[in-house]
Amino acid sequence: MKAAFAVWNNRIAPVFDAARQLHIVTAESGDIVSEADERLSEDISLGKGYILAERGVDTLVCGAITRSLLASIAAYGIEVVCFVAGDISDVIQAWLSGSIKKQAFTMPGCCRLKRRLRASGQMDRKETVMNRIAVSSEGPLLDDLLDPRFGRAAGFIIADSETLAFEYVDNGASQAMGHGAGIQAAENVVRSGVKEVLTGSVGPKAFQVLQAAGIRIGQNLQNVTVRQALERYKNGQIEWTDHPNSQGSGQGRGRGMGQGQGSGQGRGQGMRQGQGSGQGRKA
Repeated sequence: MKAAFAVWNNRIAPVFDAARQLHIVTAESGDIVSEADERLSEDISLGKGYILAERGVDTLVCGAITRSLLASIAAYGIEVVCFVAGDISDVIQAWLSGSIKKQAFTMPGCCRLKRRLRASGQMDRKETVMNRIAVSSEGPLLDDLLDPRFGRAAGFIIADSETLAFEYVDNGASQAMGHGAGIQAAENVVRSGVKEVLTGSVGPKAFQVLQAAGIRIGQNLQNVTVRQALERYKNGQIEWTDHPNSQGSGQGRGRGMGQGQGSGQGRGQGMRQGQGSGQGRKA
């Protein structure tokens, strides 16, 4: 098993969102096999969840954590043990012995909170005043077309459904990613504080992040502008769903045609997939 501990001054970092150092421990049968430190960049375009998953981490041990970041990490199947405090060496030993749940390692004021969380929406979120909606968009304006690709959308229009006041969140980093684009896009949407998202198709991992953050998802929109999508929303014409409509991976289909011909007394042969050959003998 492998665990990552958020570290600050040789103690568990009080807020994981701001943490810049991880101590990663690999253990077998209660004994440490290897340890390594990793510095996190201040601008992590791939997301902390992606980095933890790439390192093969099973468990994250940290202090406080925002719900959006918790959801994005849990979407990778990583267990999050949060609201932990204490000296890093003591916390590691407690993890090895299975006693990390003891109150001695609980952050002050958090002793009654449930500390082992997955992407199931246990943490309360502060509601926004406006009814903010995210719409995947091909551009930064209301009259730009809705982008049906959630994970690789050019960006998101974050709009107030009543006043149509809006801002634009660029999603260019997700477009450049080979893997994890949907989760990165979902993290961008969650951080914007919206309650609902309108788009074309959402893959399963991104869908899980959005659901864990309590965001309602409207799918199957296409060939409309962002403004028209918002009008449909106001008129109750959105198809809300509780399951993704995309497999989350690119798929393509191709056809090949081939013809081979011979002349005279020859024989012609055709091969599929775009190849053909022919043979013939002169009369």
